[in-house]
Amino acid sequence: MQSEDHLTPFLEAMHEGDISRASEHLSETVELNSPILPTPFKGRASVTGVLTELLSTIDAFEPRMMMRDGADVIAVLTIRFEDHVIDAFDHVRLGEDGRIETMTIAWRPLPAVVAVQQRLVPKLGGKAMRLVPIDQ
Repeated sequence: MQSEDHLTPFLEAMHEGDISRASEHLSETVELNSPILPTPFKGRASVTGVLTELLSTIDAFEPRMMMRDGADVIAVLTIRFEDHVIDAFDHVRLGEDGRIETMTIAWRPLPAVVAVQQRLVPKLGGKAMRLVPIDQ
């Protein structure tokens, strides 16, 4: 199996909201570095839990394109949450079997990231943050 064969079905499953199908494409030791909490999530069960809560929080997960260099892939996505549109850039590292080994997520704009963080992190046992203007 070529290494990109796991990423495309993973993204399709995420888009369709099928978390059990998406998790099949994660390695057992997958690590997720998220913009919403400073510590990574490790292991298929933990990452699947995060992705489950993410999909129950956001309104849409829309893959746009992928760029690849060997085992490294950048997936460009649009995430919709309430009135926010988030540009997402996921750096994915694929293992030898093509499964997802690591995902490092970058989102913008910051107010939209904070809005998702406020809703998602309490579901994961973390503390919601807020964006405060510097003059306050």
